[in-house]
Amino acid sequence: MSGSAYWVLMAKGLREYASLFVILIVLKFIDADDQHTFMEKMRAVSLLSAGYLALAALTAFISWYFKKYYIEGGKLIFIHGLLSKETTSIPLSKVQSMRTKQGFIYRVLEMRGVLFDTLASKSAEIELILDDRDWKALMERVEVEEAVPEAPSAAVSGSSEFSGTSDTSRFSEAAEERTSGSSLSFSNSNLIKGAFCQNHLQGMAVLFAALAAVYNTVSTVDDHAVDHIIDYVDTHAGTLSLQPSGYVVVAVALYFFVMLLWIGKVFLRYANMEVRIARGQLTFESGLIARNSSRFSYDKVCTVYVKRNFLEQWLHGSTVMLRQALNATDEKKGADVRVYGSESAADFLSWWLGSSYSSSPEIVSARSGYGLMWHVMCLDILISLAAAVTLACFGLYVWLAVPAAWLLISLAKGLMAVRRGRITLKEDYIEIHNGRFADIRNYVKYSNVEVVRLRSTPFTPYSRRVSLTLSTNGTSFTLRSLRIEEAREIYELLLCNCAGRPS
Repeated sequence: MSGSAYWVLMAKGLREYASLFVILIVLKFIDADDQHTFMEKMRAVSLLSAGYLALAALTAFISWYFKKYYIEGGKLIFIHGLLSKETTSIPLSKVQSMRTKQGFIYRVLEMRGVLFDTLASKSAEIELILDDRDWKALMERVEVEEAVPEAPSAAVSGSSEFSGTSDTSRFSEAAEERTSGSSLSFSNSNLIKGAFCQNHLQGMAVLFAALAAVYNTVSTVDDHAVDHIIDYVDTHAGTLSLQPSGYVVVAVALYFFVMLLWIGKVFLRYANMEVRIARGQLTFESGLIARNSSRFSYDKVCTVYVKRNFLEQWLHGSTVMLRQALNATDEKKGADVRVYGSESAADFLSWWLGSSYSSSPEIVSARSGYGLMWHVMCLDILISLAAAVTLACFGLYVWLAVPAAWLLISLAKGLMAVRRGRITLKEDYIEIHNGRFADIRNYVKYSNVEVVRLRSTPFTPYSRRVSLTLSTNGTSFTLRSLRIEEAREIYELLLCNCAGRPS
């Protein structure tokens, strides 16, 4: 990789060790038992800073110098490792997805991190940090291999020799045909609207994740640091006590805070989104500060998910998610691409299922029964009963309205789940409806179905209801409380269609 890649790796090393360095500095200054003078502490800080920089520089050099790549015989070959060399070979025609990221440092140095996926990948990807010239040359080679996979590729060694390859010009027309398509852009106002329409409590997960990261960092550096914090809170607990009305105000303020956290996270990740739809590839690029892209093939998508809750229906929007076949890295980081707040589902479905998908005739359909409502409400009933018994034991009868209201909400949730739960087999694809307060539709191709399972319960002889599970290599759906005759018919049709259709 070029010399600029070293400085990107250096910045990553500094960021990786920054939390440890800062905490060590803070502990050095707040340690009450330390009798050193201020100047002695500053000298200790200087030594810590020098060690911090040396450690980041050394790890960056090892990562940069001992990682090389080249293209040979239509394969992208990585060689990496300090003590033991490891060679990874990926056929360019088999690259299922390609991700790039451009954080602040990447953009300043005009570099981008590139990561590759194949469906057969069993380990995490290796990141290449390429300048603009090498990135464009690599993309040309990838597109040539995708367009004419049987064409021989000349051996090219080193990133500096990407440009000027003889076979690129010979197959440029095929590559252009393969990658030609349309582009979609999404306004930031629609993105904010779509983020607002999601479950606002998702912001609570962002808040808790940040607090957990802080707690984990502090507790791993100094076991006594957490004790100091707990003692401080205990000492000032009296001054922090509030009246009941104060707790309501705090709860409302916290709700709006976590809602803003969630919207802010979505905006930073998906701002200025652009989508390029080609015949065989789909490319997403988004991000306000750090620009990230995900380029994956038509074959890696296993499910298209479209959600509309009552807010999205009212504001004429939807949430679209392209769920991909998973490999080791996808399971760890997640690879699903989301589009919030716009009516773009038809564009993605037309690309994946064909322009005539909406007119595909229906073969058979089955709906869930009221057994699904019990499955949805079971946990809520147990929680409400436990809460009611606890409140009654303490004589807090007025507060029994809370579990009662929770049960009413759960009842509405169960009824909506029954109303929405169904599976429809069409001639060209499968449509699975689910959701509770939101209408969710999942579109699956027959060729992507890997497992179909029927499951009965001890009550099946009386209720004549069973569950049907359908799994792809990235998603799984269970339709509960289906009539046994309809479920068996769908089961047989799925086995027949999946076996008779090409992948």
